[in-house]
Amino acid sequence: MASFSKVILMGNVTRDPEIRFGSSGTAIASFSVGINRKYKIADGSLKEETCFVDITFFGKQAETCQKYVHKGDSIVIDGRLHQDSWEGKDGQKRNKIGVIGERLHLMPKRTGKIAEADSEEETSGDIQDDVKSSASKKENEVPF
Repeated sequence: MASFSKVILMGNVTRDPEIRFGSSGTAIASFSVGINRKYKIADGSLKEETCFVDITFFGKQAETCQKYVHKGDSIVIDGRLHQDSWEGKDGQKRNKIGVIGERLHLMPKRTGKIAEADSEEETSGDIQDDVKSSASKKENEVPF
């Protein structure tokens, strides 16, 4: 049976992207997104929880992240799940699930000034152009 992995996340960037370069020179950007969830529990009180997800972009998209994505930004990410495995200092095998980003969309910043909101939407369009052009190059393969 065929299988696939598709993830769509919307949350807030928790740290500025860190950029590094693989052995082949491919840019790699890493950052985290916090996804908030609010819900009512049995007694009627509101409970809130946050899930933190590590995100990785490669190639031109990584460079776009470094240029436009900043801590506190609201962002939508389209990608796929990826599992990292390593051996800890104690000799135990460790695993971690993250997301390899394929597309991103910055949400307009929430401000009381309409003029600022308009300029944010224009910037968001420029970002989408950058991301669309890099997505077409299919630089989503892990370079290591």
